[in-house]
Amino acid sequence: MIYGGGDCPELAMQGLELALQNSPPNSFILVLTDASAKDYWNTYLVNNIFSLIASTKSQVFFLITGLCGTMSNPDFLIYRDIAAASFGHVFQVSLSDLNKVFKYLDFTLSRPSNTSVRLFSGEYTAGTNSGSFEVADNFTALIITTDGVIYSIQVLGPDSVELQLKQIVSETWGSMYLLKNPGHGLWTIMIYAGSQYSLRVEGFTGILLLTTGDCSECHPNATCDEYVGLVECNCNDGFIGDGFTCSDINECAYSWSNNCSFGICQNTFGSYTCLCPSGFTTSSDGVCIDIDECASPYLHSCYSSAACINYNGFYSCVCPYGYIGDGFHCEINECIHEACGLENECIKSLGYYSCSDPCSNHTVLDEPWRSTSNVYSYRYDCDNTKYGWYRFIGSGGLRMPERCSPEYGCGTAASMWLNGIHPMLSDGIVNRTTCASWSGSCCLWSSTVQIKACPGGYHVYKLEGTPYGICDLSYCTGR
Repeated sequence: MIYGGGDCPELAMQGLELALQNSPPNSFILVLTDASAKDYWNTYLVNNIFSLIASTKSQVFFLITGLCGTMSNPDFLIYRDIAAASFGHVFQVSLSDLNKVFKYLDFTLSRPSNTSVRLFSGEYTAGTNSGSFEVADNFTALIITTDGVIYSIQVLGPDSVELQLKQIVSETWGSMYLLKNPGHGLWTIMIYAGSQYSLRVEGFTGILLLTTGDCSECHPNATCDEYVGLVECNCNDGFIGDGFTCSDINECAYSWSNNCSFGICQNTFGSYTCLCPSGFTTSSDGVCIDIDECASPYLHSCYSSAACINYNGFYSCVCPYGYIGDGFHCEINECIHEACGLENECIKSLGYYSCSDPCSNHTVLDEPWRSTSNVYSYRYDCDNTKYGWYRFIGSGGLRMPERCSPEYGCGTAASMWLNGIHPMLSDGIVNRTTCASWSGSCCLWSSTVQIKACPGGYHVYKLEGTPYGICDLSYCTGR
């Protein structure tokens, strides 16, 4: 039965000691935790861990997904001390990055431990640092690994010439680089980093072939390399493994393993391709360029009379004047041609239109506070959500005032009034301008409303919210 928990520090040292005691020599031990070490202070326990590392030659890698304090606290720094002593690393990662870490480890663990030599190990703070190491043996490759945020890395060979590195992994928590066939002599690495980091350099010798002693044992997707008398099976680019077994790498799973910075990465067996996204095509030099769909009627689906507008990667269609639709389908807008006359509102929908008399179809507003006589009685009311036809009734007033209303009038901050005269019955539906009084101006903001005079001596108004959707604006009423 499992119980307890809830406290952040964990007995990480005790667990690591058990792992070292029960693992064979040259083991690779991975410590995955979301907390600092609770038992970092146990000197006897920690000393025994360092002794076990020295005697077993095991490597310890820490994957930390959380902290109890800061990375400068001793309960976290113990991880770095142990990683340094074992030629390991401390990766501060998020849970979503764990698959990338395992890709990193797959490459490391695919090579037999008895073929590697530890050439250099260094611990550094943020900034620019450098380290040097000697290559005296015949190696088929160098593997350079780091943890922490690395901005740039340069490797100079014995002749002080900068060498091109093959990038295997590149993340904020760590990186890995491969350099084949290193020459004898003094090598220098210069790094510019944004945080504390560790640097490790390993040299790899040729892998002994299993039985036949020739290249026939290499995997079909591997190359048999010979260098200074050494023979080694190396998986080809696009594959990972020990040379005897090679499996395909999904380059599209990691941003640093493909160069499809613009486009869609599609994995293939042993490689990948970059596909251009929709709206683009591949140029002769392999660059994704925009398709001008509007250049030919065969490239777009706009309505026959609609205007085609090209953009970078896509296009849009606009119906001509007198039509409505999304540009791909357009139909005549009967309302433009006054299909309902001046007395009714024409309502157009796709496929049909209808006529409505606003004198019969409207919403009633009967708030007394809308009266222009209601001055400096601020209610924090606003009409920015009022859309449609409305009629004013009640003690507040029956219609909008036709002259400037004072600020903080009719229960709001900026009062709205009609800048014009109301229509007659014979005028039908007309357009008028409304103004908002504010900041010493009678018409600081304005909007357009439709008005109709109705039988019975009242008016109805089609409101479209308030200018710019501003709140604390209300439509006033008067006698």
